[in-house]
Amino acid sequence: MHTQIISEQVFKIFIDGYHGYMHYFHDPLYYDYISNINETHLLGLFDNDMLIGVSMLSSTSVLKKYRLFTSHTGPLIEDITNDRLKFFLEEIDAYAKSKNALQMIHSPYMVYQLRNSEGEVADEAGNNPELVKIYEDMGYRHHGFTKQLVTEELLRHQAVIDIDQSLDALKKNMDSTTRYNTRQVELMPLKIKFLGEDEYDRFIKIYKDTEERIGFDPVPEKKLRTILNTLKDKMYLTLTYIDLDEYMQQLQSELETFETKAQTLRDDIDSGKGTKGTKKRLNQEQQQIDSRNSRIKKIKKFHDSHGSVLELSAAMYYYNNHEMVYLFSGSDPELSYFMGTNFATWEMIKKAQDLGVKRFNLSGLTGDFTENAKDFGVYRFKKGYNPVIEELPGTFDKIYKPVIYKVAHKLGKI
Repeated sequence: MHTQIISEQVFKIFIDGYHGYMHYFHDPLYYDYISNINETHLLGLFDNDMLIGVSMLSSTSVLKKYRLFTSHTGPLIEDITNDRLKFFLEEIDAYAKSKNALQMIHSPYMVYQLRNSEGEVADEAGNNPELVKIYEDMGYRHHGFTKQLVTEELLRHQAVIDIDQSLDALKKNMDSTTRYNTRQVELMPLKIKFLGEDEYDRFIKIYKDTEERIGFDPVPEKKLRTILNTLKDKMYLTLTYIDLDEYMQQLQSELETFETKAQTLRDDIDSGKGTKGTKKRLNQEQQQIDSRNSRIKKIKKFHDSHGSVLELSAAMYYYNNHEMVYLFSGSDPELSYFMGTNFATWEMIKKAQDLGVKRFNLSGLTGDFTENAKDFGVYRFKKGYNPVIEELPGTFDKIYKPVIYKVAHKLGKI
């Protein structure tokens, strides 16, 4: 194997055909963005003449002659093995040193170990306990197995659903509450709208309101807009809503149908044609009637307090060859009755299948799976889909010139 500098065109062709783990930080769209801000470096890993891996580095200048490097979430390697990874990392290190690197940061988008939906470590072939050791043996400092949001780093746990199966199978795999909610949103006239660039403000307002209410560490609005503008060609920005007038008409029609069936059953009973089965069916129809009357009363209250068309939730989804990722979302808690987030998630799972994607990544979790966790509500929602939880190794950094690094840090250059 060997490495060499590759062109932007070669890098993008490789990414277009790459089906392994890949964060949006390695998307060609993101490369186009970051290369206009920072100095970028593209390295290729070759097995004979075949390109089998790429590394996208970006760097910033410090004290004029030195550089701070990051590999974002790379490197990316086809049919990755620890031997290939170690070789490529050594080559990346050598390249960085040749460019007067002060520091290199890696946050590899690779699985360290798998957990089940309860957060328990699974004994799976996909675990790679050697991953941290590979970096540490090369002199990298591990930032630890964090279980909280570190703004400058990736969350280390992500809940992933295998969607390479039928919708019925996906429902069957859900827990009872999530399965019930999914079936319910299919019965309501909920709708989803894909927001355009001129509607980013609508999403950001809903997201920021939710962020403040839940108490999550804030994501700067500038960062949200940068992601939206950078990845818009591989992004779905959704808004779920419901027209209560339409829903009321649906419920009235259903009510009339159940009342007609119930009256027919009563007539059979009154005429002596009824059986025990008839009485049982009558009770079932009456339950449906009571249910529709109850819903109609609730919808009237929502209509009186909120108007006819209700905006329920908004979310941001990114996709590539490997997966669709649920990045950010927000919702109105007063309208949780309509389960807009459940609806959006189910619709986007179907959209991901239409795109040919086999994974639906519910994205970041802190890794604290207890009821005391700050993100326990988020975890509980994601857990309902019975995902596999992928634990990433975290962040590593290496200082090449400690004395100069300390000077630069004291001068506020880092």
